[in-house]
Amino acid sequence: MEKKVEIIARNIIKPTSPTPNDKRILNLSLLDILSSPMYTGALLFYAADPQNLLGFSTEETSLKLKKSLSQTLPFFYPLAGKIMGTFVECNDEGAVFIEARVDHLLSEFLKYSVPESLEPLVPVEARSREALTWPVLLIQANFFSCGGLVITICTSHKITDATSLAMFIRGWAESSRGLGITLIPSFIASELFPLPIDELPSKPMNRKVEVEEMNCVTKRFVFDASNIKKLRAKASSNLVKNPTRVEAVTALFWRCVTKASRLSSPTPRTSVLQILVNLRGKVNSLCDNTIGNMLSLMILKKEEAKTEKIQDVVGELRRAKEIFSLNCKEMSKSSSKIFELLGEIGKVHGRGTEVDLWMSNSWCKLGMYEADFGWGKPVWVTGRGTSNFKNLMLLIDTKDGEGIEAWITLTEEHMSLFECDQELLESASLNPPVLI
Repeated sequence: MEKKVEIIARNIIKPTSPTPNDKRILNLSLLDILSSPMYTGALLFYAADPQNLLGFSTEETSLKLKKSLSQTLPFFYPLAGKIMGTFVECNDEGAVFIEARVDHLLSEFLKYSVPESLEPLVPVEARSREALTWPVLLIQANFFSCGGLVITICTSHKITDATSLAMFIRGWAESSRGLGITLIPSFIASELFPLPIDELPSKPMNRKVEVEEMNCVTKRFVFDASNIKKLRAKASSNLVKNPTRVEAVTALFWRCVTKASRLSSPTPRTSVLQILVNLRGKVNSLCDNTIGNMLSLMILKKEEAKTEKIQDVVGELRRAKEIFSLNCKEMSKSSSKIFELLGEIGKVHGRGTEVDLWMSNSWCKLGMYEADFGWGKPVWVTGRGTSNFKNLMLLIDTKDGEGIEAWITLTEEHMSLFECDQELLESASLNPPVLI
C-alpha cells in the first residue's frame, strides 16, 4: 500500500483575510500547556459518485477544497499560525495542503483495511511523535484511482482536542458547500484556565501526563448496533438501568485487558483506568464552541486479584462520572483543582511497574459523519490508525451512529490474549470490512 501513494503537490494555504492586530497573540491555556506535543487527526473516506464514472477530479476537487479552506481559516486563525512555547503567534503563515495519488481501488482498500494501511494516507510530518511548531494544521487529500477520495486532517494537539478538530471539519465543510459557518469558534480557553506562572515548577514539562511509548499492536474491533444493544442489556443493573454505549464498551475493555494482564503476569497487579473527559458542558462558563484542550482525566482503580462483573464495572464508571461532574464545578474557579488532579495522576504513574495503566478516549457523537463538502457524507470516518502508545482505546461511531469502533493498542503479549477473549468476541468483530 505504501508504495502506491504518490505525493503530487504541496501548497501553503493562507487565510483570505489577515488576522487583526489585537488577535495576533493567543495564549495557550494551562490544559494546552500540559497536553502532549503531537498531532491528532481524522480520516474522512468518500466514495465516488456512481453517476459520475470518472469520480473526483483531482484538479477541480483540490481547487474547491483549497479555496474553502482559505475562507475557513479567518475563523480558525490560530490554525494558520505558529506555536511559540506558551502562545500561538497568529501570523497567517498558513496551513499545509498536500495532494496525493493512490493507485488502489477504495472499495478494495476498505474491504481489507488494517490500521497500518492508513499510515501512507497521513502527512509525513503528522506521523512524528512530536508536532512541529508549524504547521499547526496539515491536510492531505488522497485521490484513489477509482475516483474515491480520503481527506486526512491533522492538527497540533497543543491547541486542539478531538472536539476542536470536529468543529474545524464542520466549519470547513460548510464553507465548501457555500454556506456560512454555523458554529463560530471561541478562543477564550486561556481566560478560563490561565497559566499560573507562580504555581508552575521551574520545569513545567514535568507536570505533563505522558503515555508510555513502545512497540505495540493496534487492532480495530467493531461493535455493531445489535451487539451494542445486547451488551448494554448485559451491563445494566439496579444501579445503572440504562448504561450508555460508551459505558458498556469501556467496562468490557477494562475487564478484558485486566484479565489479559493477569494471565500474563505471575503476580496480580492493580489495574488503573484513565478516561479522557470533555469538560465542555461540565465546567461553568465553558461553551461548546471553545477551541483548545478542554480535557481532563477521570481515574478508576481495581485492586489486585479483584475482577468484578461488567455490571459492577459500569456502576463504578457511573459513580466516578458523578463525582467528576461535581469536581468540574470547582475547576473554573481555581487552577488548584487541576493541580490536585495532576497530583493524583502523578501518584498513580509514580508507582511504575506496580500497576497497569489503561486509557480510554471517546470520539463518539462528535458529528464527523456529517462532514459534507458538497459531494455527500463520508462512508467511513476513523482516527490515524496505529499508535506507539500502549494500553490505549479510541472509540469512534460507526456510520449508522448506533455502533462503536474500538481502536485498541496493546503490547503484543497482551493483544494475543485480549483478542481471543470470548467475552469480548461475543460483542465485537475483529476488523470486519468497511461496507460502502
